Amino acid sequence: MSLLNRFINWLTDADPKPKTGSKPQPPAPPPDDPGQDIEAQLKVLEGKLDQTVQDLADGLINRAQFENLYRHYQNQRRVVRGFLQQASDPAMLKIGAGESMVIRQRFAAKVLAYAVYDNITSLPLHTVGQFPLESELVVGFFSGFRSAIAEIMGTGARKAVTDDGKVLIYVPGQKTTLIVLYSAEPADIESFSLRQAHEHFEKINAPVLAKTPVLENQLIFNYDMFLKLT
Repeated sequence: MSLLNRFINWLTDADPKPKTGSKPQPPAPPPDDPGQDIEAQLKVLEGKLDQTVQDLADGLINRAQFENLYRHYQNQRRVVRGFLQQASDPAMLKIGAGESMVIRQRFAAKVLAYAVYDNITSLPLHTVGQFPLESELVVGFFSGFRSAIAEIMGTGARKAVTDDGKVLIYVPGQKTTLIVLYSAEPADIESFSLRQAHEHFEKINAPVLAKTPVLENQLIFNYDMFLKLT
């Protein structure tokens, strides 16, 4: 087993200890594409995130346990995702590990701000950073939201570019919409992470979101556990 695979197994607790007296098994041959194994580990972490949300919804863990587990698995996924990007990019493989990390960090889209809006009132429930609350891109989105809800919900996420080149990602849900302001165009996998996180948000907060008005102090904002502002 390569050092990379051993490290990923350690991150995801996927390296079980051999049973006492059991005959050691020969190591499995490495995959032709190193990115395939990393993608498999990424799916394991996504499953653990989903299960953590379900455990909170079922009352099997408390809020403190949820917050720490959710942050833990998100951090692990961030590391594994970095390996996936490096394995899938031949140019990155030719660059030293330290250099490639600097390049990824330098050119990655940075999170500048984010907010969660109520779909009915179009009012923000939670805002982090200097978010353009009065931006025409935000107001325009909600003005046409209800008339085009079927189309919007089918896309999973939408984006808009501001006059100064920043990018707004809209992730609409059944009750709320997450809007994230990036410094530049984020990678596709970032949009997927936002969609998953917003599904988690609406699931763990379903009882609170079902009431009118929605009380912000009763909501659990899981975005705060992994969206790091620049």
